[in-house]
Amino acid sequence: MSRLLDRAGLWSARTCIALSAGCLLLLMILTVVEVIGRYLFNAPIFGRQDISQILLAGSIFFALPVVCLRGDQIAVDLFDGMFSARAAFWRDRIIETVTALTFLIMGYWLLDRAQKALSRGTTSELLFLPKYPLIGLIAAIVGLTGLLLLARAAVLALRSGRADPP
Repeated sequence: MSRLLDRAGLWSARTCIALSAGCLLLLMILTVVEVIGRYLFNAPIFGRQDISQILLAGSIFFALPVVCLRGDQIAVDLFDGMFSARAAFWRDRIIETVTALTFLIMGYWLLDRAQKALSRGTTSELLFLPKYPLIGLIAAIVGLTGLLLLARAAVLALRSGRADPP
C-alpha cells in the first residue's frame, strides 16, 4: 500500500509540475508572439493581459503543493544553531501546522471570493471570461496544499513517537 501511495504522490507531483511548466511555457510563447506582433506588424494580441493573468496564476498555483511538500521554499536558518535536533524537529512540525492552517483559511477565503464572483458575474476586462472558475481552482489548490501539509506534519509527528526524530 505504501508503494502505491508513493507512486501516486510521485505522479501527482509530476502532473502538477508539468501543468505549471506548461503554463509558464505558454506565457513565454504568448509574450514573444505579442512583442513580435506589436513591433513588427503593429498588431498586438487582443486580450493578452487576461490570458497572461490566467497563465501566471496557473504557473504559480499548480507548483504550490509540490514546493510546500518538498520544502523547496526559501528558508532562513539564522536560529537553527540554537535548537537541538529534537527541538528543531518539533519546531518544524509547529511551523508546518501553522502554515497548513493558514493555507486552509486562505482556501476558505478564496472559495468565498469565487462564490461572490459567480453571484456578481465578475468577468475579465477584455475577453469577458468568468473569473469564478479560476478563483475556485486556486481555492481548491490552496486548500489541498493546506490539507497535505497538515497530514505531513501529523504523520511525521506520529512517526516520532516510534523512534527518535532525525
